[in-house]
Parts: sequence; structure tokens; C-alpha cells
Amino acid sequence: MPRRQRQLDELHDLCRSGGVARAVDLAFEHFAIFGRDDEVVDLLADAIEAAKVPEDVRRRFVELDATSQR
Repeated sequence: MPRRQRQLDELHDLCRSGGVARAVDLAFEHFAIFGRDDEVVDLLADAIEAAKVPEDVRRRFVELDATSQR
């Protein structure tokens, strides 16, 4: 299985299991290697909306979204 797919699978697993903070961190790495992926942005946005995540995680997500749009 290619690395890109492994990371996508891990991102989905982390979001389902409540590991949203780790998923945001992994998304930074994923975007650095493979470029922006709107599906990942949507996945993280939905997970953040559904979970009670700390404000710093929300800020990191906003940073990820803004940084990857350049």
C-alpha cells in the first residue's frame, strides 16, 4: 500500500477514534509531502465540529488550512 494511502487511512482512523489533535499534526506532514487535499480538510473540519477539541487544536487546523492554500 502506498504511503499516501496509509496516511489517509491513519487520518480517518484518528478522526474516528477521537485523535483529532494527532490527525491535524499528521495532516501538516501529509500536505507537505503530497500537497493540499480538500478531502482531508473536510474530514478534519467534520471531526473538529463533532468532537470537543481544545482551542489550540482548532487554531492549528485554521493554520493548516491557511498555510496549505498558498
